[in-house]
Amino acid sequence: MAVGLASALGCVSAAEYRRTVDERDVLRARNGAQAEKIVRLEAEERNLSEELAKNYERFEDLRIDQEALKKTAKDLRSSRANLQSKLKAEEEQAALMQTELEKTKTEVGRLASTYTTLMADLESEVSSGQIEIEQLREGIRVSVSDDIIFASGSAELDPIGKQVLDKVSQELLSLNHSIEVQGHTDDRGLKASLAERFPTNWELAAARSARVVRLMQENGIGGDRLRVVSFASFQPLVPNDSPENRAQNRRIEIRLKPGAGTPTEPGTDAAEEGAGS
Repeated sequence: MAVGLASALGCVSAAEYRRTVDERDVLRARNGAQAEKIVRLEAEERNLSEELAKNYERFEDLRIDQEALKKTAKDLRSSRANLQSKLKAEEEQAALMQTELEKTKTEVGRLASTYTTLMADLESEVSSGQIEIEQLREGIRVSVSDDIIFASGSAELDPIGKQVLDKVSQELLSLNHSIEVQGHTDDRGLKASLAERFPTNWELAAARSARVVRLMQENGIGGDRLRVVSFASFQPLVPNDSPENRAQNRRIEIRLKPGAGTPTEPGTDAAEEGAGS
């Protein structure tokens, strides 16, 4: 009976051993599979980490690009606003220039008409050389010899000179140019009859140009358009080396310049002067 028991025990141990061995082999196989899986997962983790790092770098690049694009967009909006402001200013300037151009065209037309009319009305005086009329870029120059408009040795107008200046004044009424009346003399000293009233050629030239201005105002030209200037002998047309040249240098020049006043209705100033006197 003892032998049978030992046999039974031995058989159980062998079976248990085999089961244990089988279980061990299964566990080893599982461990190998788990180890392979771990290696595979670790490799996948490394790949994912590398891909994540690359994606982060791409994200940073995109973020930097986005910031640059935002700045560019902001700069473009600012530049667009500046351009729109400049464009508006240029359009306003162009409109002003167009308005000024139209005014200039109108003034040029008036001046051309005035020049033509003056040349026609004063044809005999121009032909005889007593008057010179020149159309300048900025206006008209009318040069009148002192000998035709002033009595000898005087700052008072000669009747013929007054008639000539009346014609000139009537043509200037419709313009809005300022009128500068310049007095010029030769380089000689004054005669005794003039020296009693005028210390030098400065005063004589000023008095004669002022007398012309007063006549123009009497003919209705607004005083705000008129200006008296004396150059004495310091802007001669020709050298003062002969009687003929000195006669050319003794002159009144009427300069029309763009600008300062508005056309005066004929007779307005004269009528006001009469009402106030």
